Amino acid sequence: MKIYYSMEEKLIIRLSNNLGNQMFMFAAGYATSKLMNRNFYIDNLSSYKSRKNIYTYALNGFKIPSNITTSQDIFVKFNGYIRRKFKKKIDPFLKKKSFILEKYYNDKETKFTKININQPYNKTVYMEGYFESEKYFSDYKKDLIDIFTPKKKSTFQNNKYYHDIVSQESVSFCLRQDRFSEKYRNISNLDRDKSRIFLEEQVLFIFNAIEYFKKKLKSPSFYLWSNNFKNLKNIFKNHNVTFVDNYNTSNNIDKMHLDLYLMTNCKHFAVIPSAFNWWGAWLSNNSNKLIVRPNNNYFKHLKIKNEDYWPIDWISL
Repeated sequence: MKIYYSMEEKLIIRLSNNLGNQMFMFAAGYATSKLMNRNFYIDNLSSYKSRKNIYTYALNGFKIPSNITTSQDIFVKFNGYIRRKFKKKIDPFLKKKSFILEKYYNDKETKFTKININQPYNKTVYMEGYFESEKYFSDYKKDLIDIFTPKKKSTFQNNKYYHDIVSQESVSFCLRQDRFSEKYRNISNLDRDKSRIFLEEQVLFIFNAIEYFKKKLKSPSFYLWSNNFKNLKNIFKNHNVTFVDNYNTSNNIDKMHLDLYLMTNCKHFAVIPSAFNWWGAWLSNNSNKLIVRPNNNYFKHLKIKNEDYWPIDWISL
């Protein structure tokens, strides 16, 4: 692909990973483009062309404005990969910057770092990182709620779970299996052990959350989403939990958007360290919602979250 640079000032966010991660990246890029008064574009191509990538671009299920499109100023194929690596290497030494990069700390942990919008930048600026904190975009929440409305909203409202979720004192749970063993490269015993520990701690948190909501709510109904329901019936056999299993949805993108839409319609939430689960709670428009999240004693040895990952009004449990 031939690269050209127009005279307009652009901010291009590079997307990667799965739906929840893509939403964090998009939201941070969108907010930063507004602050910098730049035209906003997404790069939904370069990171998804690798044969090692197990994910796919998934934001096209939302009502994203038509002027937010894939830019032609992106790094594709092997030549683009090399140019991007080179440009990122020399960028810190240049007066005008071409990159806004998330800062990483020990063990790849991150925290909110205010973006210097007054730094001299080139006409085209590339933004890369996970940006998993609402502090990057909370001022634009109304815009993002509109943008993250599913195209198939009316169809999703015919789903078999929808009526019960919206009519009951519904509580959303999410449980992710195989967290550290879903990857392209070889899976080690350490990966399997970490996935097992992550599952065990999620289950413990959910059990505690069930007791919390039973005390706080009158007749709560519990709904659980998961990427894999294997063995969960046995784990939750002593709890009245509905498994939201849309296994017969036509394709995986539709399934992700259907699951997320149903989740956002719950009244209350217990949120694990999962971007997908995080967005389900954040996008909910229930003004009386209770949102609980794991206290810092959970998952601490796995080092998997941004220091500013949890909104300050979410209840530590």
